[in-house]
Amino acid sequence: MIFETYSTPEGEVMIAPAGQAHYKLEPRHREFITGMIALIRESYPDAYKAMSEAYKASSDSLYYYEFLIVRRFLKCNFGNFDNVLDFDSGTFKFEFVPCPMRGECKYDQVICNPKFNSSLSERELQVMKLFHAGQNENQIADKLYISINTVNNHKKASFRKTGSHTMAEFITYSNKHNLFGHGN
Repeated sequence: MIFETYSTPEGEVMIAPAGQAHYKLEPRHREFITGMIALIRESYPDAYKAMSEAYKASSDSLYYYEFLIVRRFLKCNFGNFDNVLDFDSGTFKFEFVPCPMRGECKYDQVICNPKFNSSLSERELQVMKLFHAGQNENQIADKLYISINTVNNHKKASFRKTGSHTMAEFITYSNKHNLFGHGN
């Protein structure tokens, strides 16, 4: 599955599979919706849970319920028709979507700009976010009130869990999976 998605001025979600004609996402597009549901549930469980809650009143109609979840996820994370495919090589390429409810919506930073389901602990994420931001071991140790040895242990564990061997590989991994959000 490789595609670009965007929202029309009327609020419709359009899907543009690579090399194919664009189409409006509808509940009848079961293959696409089923694939997306599996990806969202596995990679962004907090977003999936929030959308399941938001649309629980429609859960009696499975096709429509899943359509609503996928449509919301796409609307909140991919808005512009551009030259960057939104889903390629098993990875979402999130966009900042202007929203009139930004900052007020109870799902801000949950459905939009969702957190990737990584196997890193909260402390490993905290340490690696600081590395990602360009801080060194000494700065991180001082900021978190931990030893340099502990910082390096978190770094090694994070590398092992993500299959990274260098900080550059980890940064690529974190950007690919939107681990620290847009622009962080």
